[in-house]
Amino acid sequence: MLKSLLVLCGIASAWGAGEFSVVHHPGSIIFRGHEAIKETALPEVFTAALGFSTEHFSNWRGFYIDNPFNIPEAVVTIAVDGVRDAGQTKGHHYPLITNVDEGQVFKSLAKRIVERFPDEGPTLVRVDLANGLEDVKKYYVFDGIDNKESPEEVKHKQLKLDIEEDRAFLRDMALLTNVAKRIGEGVAKEDSVPDVFWFRVASLHPLSDLHGANSSETKEARQLLENVISLLTDAFVKRYDNRVFVSVMTSDASHTRQRRNLMATEESEEKESNKSKYNLASTYTKEYPAIFNIILWFSVVMFFALLAICYATANMDPGRDSIIYRMTSTRMKKDN
Repeated sequence: MLKSLLVLCGIASAWGAGEFSVVHHPGSIIFRGHEAIKETALPEVFTAALGFSTEHFSNWRGFYIDNPFNIPEAVVTIAVDGVRDAGQTKGHHYPLITNVDEGQVFKSLAKRIVERFPDEGPTLVRVDLANGLEDVKKYYVFDGIDNKESPEEVKHKQLKLDIEEDRAFLRDMALLTNVAKRIGEGVAKEDSVPDVFWFRVASLHPLSDLHGANSSETKEARQLLENVISLLTDAFVKRYDNRVFVSVMTSDASHTRQRRNLMATEESEEKESNKSKYNLASTYTKEYPAIFNIILWFSVVMFFALLAICYATANMDPGRDSIIYRMTSTRMKKDN
């Protein structure tokens, strides 16, 4: 009973361990309340903010369009993996039900933009900072960015460069700072074609696990992340003349899903042990009764149909019922 309750708690937490924060948006769109939103509904929010018609109905009431003639021209999202929140003090915050991967949200949004602007060449960028410069150099808008700004140049006090988790986080912050500088140089611009800039930060997760969620190191890391997000926001707002939608997504689903999988594994092992102990029958899928009934009654019908055919053939009168006998008999009389 206790294990079942733990499994249910794990599943519930896996479906509600995140936050959606709106850091900046034009005055043409309005965010209200603090109603939870599903991650599958975020593509609808982004596309509606860009002035597109939505593909699926959503009854989320936290978003309104006040002026359809001054919509954002770019969507900028920082997806922070492995933590419930990024410590954002600015913006409007909503509980996020993390029922899909953040990469699927980007793909869905990018697909809709490409379908509407197939020939204009919108800028669709998704950078996983865990891959470093490898991801950044795939996009022409970031030409010229290199690793000249090392983690040592990021101002910090509590974090230590000789610890791999701390160094990886500082390296990500240095790279994001370079990206902000590159955007500020004017590589992105208004062209009436919507753009998407998506950055995934996964290094805060292992740092928080190592030092603890309430440690001075984690608090400093959150503050550094907030500073870099503010730097990115300012660069995009300036470049797109305030017509930009900046948001932060966080998800702790990697923790909760891991706990849920461990519980599921223990439960399955217990079931297998009980089978061998008590000689229990094998379990079947929910389709088994339907398939069983189809095969059973089809076999019964075929058996009786074949039986009826055999009985009718065995009791057939050759002189009356069989056209073969009658035709043969007629030909024989003609031959005579």
